[in-house]
Amino acid sequence: MKKFKEGLVFSGIVLLLVGIFLGVMKVMFASPAPVAIPTTKKHQPTPPQKVKLCAVGDSLTHGVGDTTNKGGYVYLIKQKLNKQSDLQVTTSNYGKTGDRSDQIENRIKTQKQLQQDLHQADVITLTVGGNDLMQVLQKNAGKLLNNDLASVMDGQEQQYQAKLKQLLQTIRTYNEHAPIFLFSVYNPFYVYFPTLTALQKYTDEWNEVAKKTGQGFKKVYFVDINHQLSEGQYLHRSKKSLKNSTTIDLGKVSQQKAEDLLTDAKEKNDFLSSQDHFHPNLKGYKYMTEQLYQVMQAHSATWRQKKGDS
Repeated sequence: MKKFKEGLVFSGIVLLLVGIFLGVMKVMFASPAPVAIPTTKKHQPTPPQKVKLCAVGDSLTHGVGDTTNKGGYVYLIKQKLNKQSDLQVTTSNYGKTGDRSDQIENRIKTQKQLQQDLHQADVITLTVGGNDLMQVLQKNAGKLLNNDLASVMDGQEQQYQAKLKQLLQTIRTYNEHAPIFLFSVYNPFYVYFPTLTALQKYTDEWNEVAKKTGQGFKKVYFVDINHQLSEGQYLHRSKKSLKNSTTIDLGKVSQQKAEDLLTDAKEKNDFLSSQDHFHPNLKGYKYMTEQLYQVMQAHSATWRQKKGDS
């Protein structure tokens, strides 16, 4: 009987040890419980802001003189803005060579696609006024040479102001909100005839008319390219050598001789085209682009979305 009890005790101990052993083995080799891994929200990059730029104007918008034939400043500003990862810029170019302010306005009133692109634009650029001024100078060439242009300029400037005001109003009928960046005009003959100070004087006055007219509208910003494109590489440098090298007085030469001078194969202004001595070359268009970019950045709140805006 004693041996029987001892056997039961021994068996119980063995069973207990086996149970403990099996329990330990179960724990050791059991499939691990899944570990909850904290999930982090993936950062979704903000999609780039789509910006539509509608360029309206004359030959400077068309890009005449740009040897790459890509569209002058309109192409260049698109490339510059698209380098910013948060922008996706598309452009439409409605520049037409030779157009005056009234002709640009007439195109807007009659071209449906132009109207549509203006309406959808986030940014509008405008080159205007150069052909208006050239028309006045051509009609009054004798008065210019005789330094008597003042007798007609006041009236001509008032007429231009009225036409430019009407053009801006027409643009605003199709788009009330987009900022308009209005370029100045320049004097392409300055380097050839620096002693003809009346020409620069009236170019400056023409720009003042444009600037003041633009100030009468909301979100119209002036982009000044006048002095750099007029004076070229001579800007901020002494003009003494330039004037000394200019032996021809425009008031004392025939029209044919003046035309021969302006059709010389080499352009004297590093910012203008050697093809016509009038329009910007690629360097000139790059300068226009840089000036436009700076003014656009200064007024970016008018066309750029704030971070977080949809």
